[in-house]
Amino acid sequence: MAGSKWTGFFAFFLGASLGVVAGMLLAPKSGEELREDLGDRLNEGAHRVRTAGRTVSRRAQDMASQVQRSVSDAADAALRASRKVTRS
Repeated sequence: MAGSKWTGFFAFFLGASLGVVAGMLLAPKSGEELREDLGDRLNEGAHRVRTAGRTVSRRAQDMASQVQRSVSDAADAALRASRKVTRS
């Protein structure tokens, strides 16, 4: 389910990007204005990608920490249980 969510997001992003580029290329602007607009849009897009990358990285680190705590807790519980069994 999560994979299809991201696939849909990237498909939307790609379609929107292509639409913006096509609109800009068909707009009645001079070459210099068009290049400036494209550069601005590319910089904005790069900023958004970096921001999204940082967010994903932070979330992945949080999830890894949670998994690590869960595994550590499970290992501690297993160790305590094995000590109880060996004492009996």
